Amino acid sequence: MSDETKMSFEELKREYQLAQERIAALTVLQDVARNLTSELDLNKLLREILHSAVRVLKASAGSLLLWDEVTNELVFAVTDGGAGEALEGRRMPADRGIAGWVFTNRRPDIVHDVRSNERFYSAIDESLGYHTSSLVAVPMITKGQGIGVLEVLNKKSGERFDENDCDILYALAGQAAIAIMNARLYQEIREEKDRIIALEEDVRKELARDFHDGPAQTLSAMIMAIELVETLPEPISESVAAGLAELRAMATKTLHQVRNMIFELRPVILKTQGLEPALHSYVERLREVEEMNIHLKVEGLEERLPAKLEEICFSIIQEAINNVKRHANEENVWLTAVRRGDEFEVVVKDDGEGFDLTEVERSYDRQGKLGLLNMRERAEMIGGRLSIESAPGKGTTVTLNVPLPS
Repeated sequence: MSDETKMSFEELKREYQLAQERIAALTVLQDVARNLTSELDLNKLLREILHSAVRVLKASAGSLLLWDEVTNELVFAVTDGGAGEALEGRRMPADRGIAGWVFTNRRPDIVHDVRSNERFYSAIDESLGYHTSSLVAVPMITKGQGIGVLEVLNKKSGERFDENDCDILYALAGQAAIAIMNARLYQEIREEKDRIIALEEDVRKELARDFHDGPAQTLSAMIMAIELVETLPEPISESVAAGLAELRAMATKTLHQVRNMIFELRPVILKTQGLEPALHSYVERLREVEEMNIHLKVEGLEERLPAKLEEICFSIIQEAINNVKRHANEENVWLTAVRRGDEFEVVVKDDGEGFDLTEVERSYDRQGKLGLLNMRERAEMIGGRLSIESAPGKGTTVTLNVPLPS
């Protein structure tokens, strides 16, 4: 075999090897892109993006920098290998270093010898004692807006980064930029929901105070006055006595209803003693005021759950019970709250009229009834899953499943 033939064979072998590596990298890239679209936890998403980039390019380390629009700086959001967590949170001017050039010019860059590159921002390496020899950096851009830079450092094999590596990283950065914007939007929505719920909680507390200091006190005074009249030594007619007794009964029932409203607006026992005592107190009040035939079962709540989880679960239970009171015409309600290992389950079931769930969800915008939507949104806030089963004449079952932190 001639030297020329041998060279041609080696070249073909090398081309085939490069093609196989590229196919493998693109396959991994496809899997990564699929996973990125489903991840909405921003910090977890950033780490997955960077780890995937380092793995696909077989590099020793990498970093993902996000642009801080307020200060016009690039912030090391996450790192992988190399200097590790010591680098996270560090800042640099958005126009300094190789990353700054890539971000400012919206162009990728491959640097084989960073020490000889005039754009290299050596202050980072020197402060951390890490030696960067080569790198490839690409901008993360979505809708024409730069949001950061993705860079990987030092191939494990000692080889140089090439255009193939740059193309793969650039493709990953494009997918990553979209995923980051989605995660940021989702985070903003969650923060806004938290803010609205906090405002709602403040309003509920204020209403509870107003009811306690106003109608509740007035009704208590009325009942005491009636009882005082009934005990006076002067004789009163039977009709007046009967009227006073009826008035006292009405005032007492109204006072129970007001106190129940205060409890629902601000269940202090939930904060001080936990979900199980709050449920027992809630059910007793329902039996007393609503004359509801409600059956309660609680298991596994000897230890308290996280405060936010308890509050949201209780509000979902209240919403489900209120729906039963308003619409079900039930004979029985079963309320179950059970903790099994790392999952908490709540079930509210009634034997009432039931309803067409599809039709109700379709007519939300026309009817302005948001109870089911509110329950689902609250369930999502604690990572829970809410399911509703109902049909005309077959009652309704609302089930909430919540994973518990270890």
